[in-house]
Amino acid sequence: MVGSSVLLAGPHNITLIHSVQWEHLNGTASHTILQYERHNLTIHMPYIARAHLHASNGSLLLEDLQESDSGIYRVTVNRAERESLTVLLDVLKPVSHPQLWSRGLVAKASGEVLCEVAEGRADTFTWKKDGQMLPPDRSYHLSGSLSVLHLRVAKKSDCGSYSCNASNGISWQETSLNVTVAGLSPPLQDVLRISVVAVVFAAVSGWGIIFPVCQSEKLRIRGELWRWLSAYTCGLVCISSILAGTAGILWMREEGPSIAVIVPEIFLLYVIVITFLVAFTVTFQPTKLIQLKSTAAQRTMGYAAPGGVLLVVVTSSFHMKNIHQRHEEGCTAFMDVTTLVVSTAAVLALPILAIFLCYHTTQGWLQEHDSSCADKERSFEMSLPISMDPDLTS
Repeated sequence: MVGSSVLLAGPHNITLIHSVQWEHLNGTASHTILQYERHNLTIHMPYIARAHLHASNGSLLLEDLQESDSGIYRVTVNRAERESLTVLLDVLKPVSHPQLWSRGLVAKASGEVLCEVAEGRADTFTWKKDGQMLPPDRSYHLSGSLSVLHLRVAKKSDCGSYSCNASNGISWQETSLNVTVAGLSPPLQDVLRISVVAVVFAAVSGWGIIFPVCQSEKLRIRGELWRWLSAYTCGLVCISSILAGTAGILWMREEGPSIAVIVPEIFLLYVIVITFLVAFTVTFQPTKLIQLKSTAAQRTMGYAAPGGVLLVVVTSSFHMKNIHQRHEEGCTAFMDVTTLVVSTAAVLALPILAIFLCYHTTQGWLQEHDSSCADKERSFEMSLPISMDPDLTS
């Protein structure tokens, strides 16, 4: 054991000792520890103060043992007679508490649980799951301090409490770890976030499209405010389509191509182009819309935004449904997107609320102005003198 002392015995069949030489064989190299000849003792570094020779029998006392002292020791007595003996020494240090951690534990993918001891050399590692011994062929040793438990295809049944026991000839230590298998890989988590944000964009843009239509003809938004509202809602539809398309691409990178994803991607690309052109034209060249005479073009531009909203909602819902099914294959909690939804909706709704507020403020001012003008006209008429009828005065 590290820190203790050991006595390495010399040859037993020697009665008269004239010379002694002890060597430490470490691999292919040989290091002389001490030399004794005719009452002259020479001790070499780093064994000074640690090595003591018993000249009567040729034995060697080593103190304050270190792990580096492990190896083969050879003693040669009476050089002329070439009497020698080899001794194997294995210095052990008590193992520390193993450290356990997992790596890459995602459903349908390979993963690992690692066990490492920081101090001491472990000769044996044993693994248990929920108190039951695991077969030795499921783990392998990378070194005397590290063992790896391999999960070839991680699944929900692999979740549980794993314990690793590290031991050597003088000590053992055991540590446990609660292992969970994630149902979603980081790319699929990104797909979920992007899909949720795309739905929020589509919902807010749909509100901006439907609300003005539900207003009465007299109160409907017109003029400059209508132009800005149209440009903003088309821009939201365009961005939501881009997000939904990006989510589809990430999904196919992770799960492989699928017709159910490729076909909506084509329609989303069409919606992106149309809504971008509409938003750009309404913002910077609104007169071109007035000059547009083609009925087919007018219908295309008119239905692009509502159709895009519906397509984004359907496509993103499809991704979220599949992601939820993949999540069920693991044992982790489902990712909370409430904060993401609320913050995104609040930011996107502010411009629409500002437009509506500006419109109703303007409408109220116009109504008050018209009412004030009407009151002034009536007051003026009442202040005029009453003219006499000529027929009555005659």
